[in-house]
Amino acid sequence: QFPYGDDNYGVLLHCHSSGETAMVDAGDANAGEQALARTGWTLSQIWITHHHGDHTAGLAALKAAHNAHVIGPATVGQPVAGVDQQVDDGGHFAFASHEVRVLTTPGHTLDMTNFYLPSEKLVFTGDTLFAMGCGRLFEGDAPMMWASLNKLMALPDDTTIYCSHEYTIANAAFALSIDPDNQTLIDRAQQVT
Repeated sequence: QFPYGDDNYGVLLHCHSSGETAMVDAGDANAGEQALARTGWTLSQIWITHHHGDHTAGLAALKAAHNAHVIGPATVGQPVAGVDQQVDDGGHFAFASHEVRVLTTPGHTLDMTNFYLPSEKLVFTGDTLFAMGCGRLFEGDAPMMWASLNKLMALPDDTTIYCSHEYTIANAAFALSIDPDNQTLIDRAQQVT
């Protein structure tokens, strides 16, 4: 996981046996290149979670520099330029001989796409789910987001979640404004702070 911008996260996923590397979201080409340089890995795939610029601004440069195969959401509204393979809910593709399942989770955007690797117990939720919160509703509505969150809650409990922003402290403050006497929430907010 590597930070960029004010609060974004990108992720590099690497298979040591095949040498393949995937990047989840490409919002900042320089940050992506620095993360690759630190690891010494060669980029083979880029997975785009949704069309917002803080997830796609570096896509063209990274794709061109590495000849990476770009996998992203099926066009629902705004297309993502540079996507080689569009995926939709229930679809799947391979990364280093591992199955990657596609979960669409509309709410934040209509094209919000999550990538789940059951064999590795990992899910990349983009701007759908964060620590102690969920994404803002820019294009979808609350029932749509609730259905998307239920889809993620159906994953096994031992699934590790990677989100695309660091909002934990702000989410904790909001949660405490709603439920100020919840001792478990108070303890968690103090731990995060």
